[in-house]
Amino acid sequence: MAKQIEKKDVNRVIEIKTKGNQTPLEASTEYLLKPSFLAASVIDSNKQQLSKDHIDLQYTHAMLEKSLVDIKKGGLADVEEVLYTQACALNMMFSTLVMRANKQEYMSNLQTYMSLAFKAQNQSRTTLQALVDMKQPNQTAFIKQANIAHGHQLVNNFPEKNHNPQNELLEKVYDLDSPKKAKTEGINSDLETMEPVNGGKDAGR
Repeated sequence: MAKQIEKKDVNRVIEIKTKGNQTPLEASTEYLLKPSFLAASVIDSNKQQLSKDHIDLQYTHAMLEKSLVDIKKGGLADVEEVLYTQACALNMMFSTLVMRANKQEYMSNLQTYMSLAFKAQNQSRTTLQALVDMKQPNQTAFIKQANIAHGHQLVNNFPEKNHNPQNELLEKVYDLDSPKKAKTEGINSDLETMEPVNGGKDAGR
């Protein structure tokens, strides 16, 4: 089942197919709010810069839908094409703005053009870097992910308790916080009752 919806603002007829028990309103809402159609609408609204009478909205939408299917399957050819061509366009903008800046007589105009030129240059560089990262993923990040995913991971949720047997033995021998104090008795207990050598009866000598 298909329903045709007329867009009066642009005098265009769009064919929208309903799914299952969808009402015409539900089908049109789903169709017109899809990201691919919104993108196609933006392209259509700017088509007068290229060719007003030679770009079709619905076919533009169909092209975007096809590209999305390829991307979901892992095909990134369209993404690579977009990134590279955008970088080239931004580089063209940079060159054009620099040439315009060189023709300015006033410093304020020169600074404005050069500021825009450097922004276009930076955007071109960022776009190319995104393309490089997609084609050549960061090897360091890949290695880290591989190490994390390798084998079973044991997580200790009780870091305050150290189960090292050697440490436990030392704690038993040298338990400084224990309330039981060590006895002060020596091997020869008679040494504890000896009188001072220089005290007592020898004081008068």
